[in-house]
Amino acid sequence: MKALKRWLYKRLKPEAWHKFHWEIDRERPIEEACFVVFDTETTGLDLKRDEAISIGAVKIEGLKIDLSKSFYRLLKPSRAFADSIKVHGITPQDLKEAKERREVCQEFIEYAKGCLLVGYFVHIDIAMIRRLAEEECDGFFYPYALDLLDMIGEERASSLEDLAKKFKIPTSTLHNALEDAYTTALILLRVLRHENYRKVRDLPLKVV
Repeated sequence: MKALKRWLYKRLKPEAWHKFHWEIDRERPIEEACFVVFDTETTGLDLKRDEAISIGAVKIEGLKIDLSKSFYRLLKPSRAFADSIKVHGITPQDLKEAKERREVCQEFIEYAKGCLLVGYFVHIDIAMIRRLAEEECDGFFYPYALDLLDMIGEERASSLEDLAKKFKIPTSTLHNALEDAYTTALILLRVLRHENYRKVRDLPLKVV
């Protein structure tokens, strides 16, 4: 259904489509592909009610993480929140100087353009960016994305922390969008090398 929405949107509103989407070269060798591994911290997990309050991302080019191109933004919330503080440690006080939601929406789309989006349980993070795009940037967001969950097979774990332990990658106790994106990127690189993916078309891409 989401692939159909992407196709219809491109066909009916091509100019607006290109503001929020980009084509994926499936014949590109993996070592030449650009990956944006990202994560969001949110006010909760209700995809219809909750919203992103931080976005973290790292860029992989040439199968290397370039930390100088990291992306991290705090967003002003549009409504009060409390329960999720114990998960990520971000309080309303921390967000008083945060950026406006529309500005972060535009910055993240610009940052990610041309790259493959990657995440862990990526449908949650894409849903949060989609809401941001619809509410703040008057756009639709149905990108191709790669979920680490679809690549790890028997290594499936209930949380990113459990998966990191399997790969012997240290993590902190509180969730941080940039740190979780970095952890996911480290695991992605190991999986890409271990499974010997050759081209982008060999990856389990899907419209999310």
